[in-house]
Amino acid sequence: MSLTIDMLKEGSQMTLYVKGVLDISTTKILDQTLEEIGNIDQLVVDLEGLEFIDSTGVGSIINAIRLSEKQKCKLKLQGMNPMIHDIFDTLGVYYILETVQKEIV
Repeated sequence: MSLTIDMLKEGSQMTLYVKGVLDISTTKILDQTLEEIGNIDQLVVDLEGLEFIDSTGVGSIINAIRLSEKQKCKLKLQGMNPMIHDIFDTLGVYYILETVQKEIV
């Protein structure tokens, strides 16, 4: 199982293109990438290339939400397939994201 993350910085926005499998064996890659991000106004996590996510992967996405809260930047999740969207919806990821983003404004 593998995970790749391509980063694109445009002004004060950073986009992470996450591709592959985000599970217990690959979450360190996303976590380390998130730690390396400097001061930005918006973080976009594009999950179009994500094939699979497990509970530890969801934990990494929640870490990204917490990082956005800490750095006072907007976070947008985009491009996920219907299965991943349903997982996020069922586990309350969107609720957490919405709650944190309201505090940042």
